[in-house]
Amino acid sequence: MGFFADAGMFPGTMLGIDNVTWIVSGAFTITALPLLLLAAYIFRLTTLAKRTLSIGPSILRPSEDAGETK
Repeated sequence: MGFFADAGMFPGTMLGIDNVTWIVSGAFTITALPLLLLAAYIFRLTTLAKRTLSIGPSILRPSEDAGETK
């Protein structure tokens, strides 16, 4: 989008910023969203794997800071 959009395509300003800047920023955000969602999913799986007792089913260990009493 940054290579194909020029200032003549989206004339004017909004909130003191050129419209082409808003369009290019929005396009970048939309194209980066799948990568960010993948990274969030991988971080979630990593956290779950660290807290899982065994390789088998996802059974969480009791947490020391959760205030659980025996």
